[in-house]
Amino acid sequence: MNKKSLAGLFLMAVFMVIFSAAAHAVPVVIDSVEVNGDEVFTSDSNRLDMVRGQDFNVKVRASGISNGSDVEIHAFISGFEFNRDNPISDVTPLFDVENGVTYVKILKLRLSELAQEDDYLLRILVTDRNGDELVQNYRLKVDVPRHNLVIKDVALSPESVIAGRTLSLVVRIKNMGQQDEEGIKIKAGIPDLGVSSSDFIDKIEGGESTSSEQLFLRIPACAKPAGYNVRVTVEYNEGFDKVTSTKLVDVVGSDTCPKAVDEKAFVIVSSEPQTLVAGGIGGVYPITINNAGSTSKTYTLSVDGLDSWATSRFSPSNVVVTGAGEIKTVSLYVSAGPDAPVGERMFAVSIKDQSGRVLEQVNMKAIVSSSNTASEQQGIGIGGGVKRYLEIGLIVLVALLVLVALLVIVNRMKGKDEEEDSSGEPKTYY
Repeated sequence: MNKKSLAGLFLMAVFMVIFSAAAHAVPVVIDSVEVNGDEVFTSDSNRLDMVRGQDFNVKVRASGISNGSDVEIHAFISGFEFNRDNPISDVTPLFDVENGVTYVKILKLRLSELAQEDDYLLRILVTDRNGDELVQNYRLKVDVPRHNLVIKDVALSPESVIAGRTLSLVVRIKNMGQQDEEGIKIKAGIPDLGVSSSDFIDKIEGGESTSSEQLFLRIPACAKPAGYNVRVTVEYNEGFDKVTSTKLVDVVGSDTCPKAVDEKAFVIVSSEPQTLVAGGIGGVYPITINNAGSTSKTYTLSVDGLDSWATSRFSPSNVVVTGAGEIKTVSLYVSAGPDAPVGERMFAVSIKDQSGRVLEQVNMKAIVSSSNTASEQQGIGIGGGVKRYLEIGLIVLVALLVLVALLVIVNRMKGKDEEEDSSGEPKTYY
């Protein structure tokens, strides 16, 4: 084989290697990378204000240099001690690439509060299913916020508490900021039960942790059995900053809750039946309500059993509001209709509370008489009245006669005295 043949074989092998490598490269190139809107470069130490404990966006602009499929872009920070459990990373869904098309992908990462103040590499990794990876690194500076308290834990004791007993808790706080914090206020409470407690910590130095004193929450004896959120708030930096945390506590029912007492209304009704004239004037039934409870009550009165034979009304109203221990009287007026059947009739008055529950029902009686009988009774009543007037007139006449006789006697006695005075001597009459 001559030298030209050997040279040709060598060049062919080189081209095959080059084409083989090109066939396995990812089909995109990275045009630019931005972090929170600021473009970063692989050759610079990008002094961005990256504060730990905050989220940040990574915007990657890539262009297709050939057709490809199953491409994904990773963004991550390596060298973080807790990457295994709390990685600082994100990845795009798979996407296909066409030659000459530009793709913009946004990834969201969270810079852990545990990240140290140092320089880190933000790594952008582009891969597909079978090709070689494309990696570019961007150096970032991570800063520590000036003020940053973190609630590390809220320890409850017990985690399941019986209503009527006390729940205690201890709050552990870490200062993740640059500055020492003083005058820290801790407030814990259960908003749904209306209980709370507070404590103060004098000082926590930067990077240090401390725990509060025990805070106590008295669970109401009648608290409904359920799970309740214990809300913890820590205020610091002169009260301008605060951080909150919630933890669930299970409240169990208790027999110490006093049973509700049904404070009934005592109703006094006259037992005397009323005589009602059909089509005439009705009768009045006084109803006295005594609120024996310790709070104000509202009662509603209603009548049952009158049907169509009579009408009724309450005065001043069928709704009675009584204060604690107060007594009120309501008048029930009942009028029999002109066609009401004669005889004894029964009906009932019901007393209800605010919820519409019937507290008491009182039976009442009415005697209905016809209008004719009433007229006769009215006539008898008129005759009796005339007789009475005559008796009174006779008595007055007799009294007048007696008075006249007395006046005559007095006048005669007066005339006799005058005659004796004029003669000076008594006179004798034969």
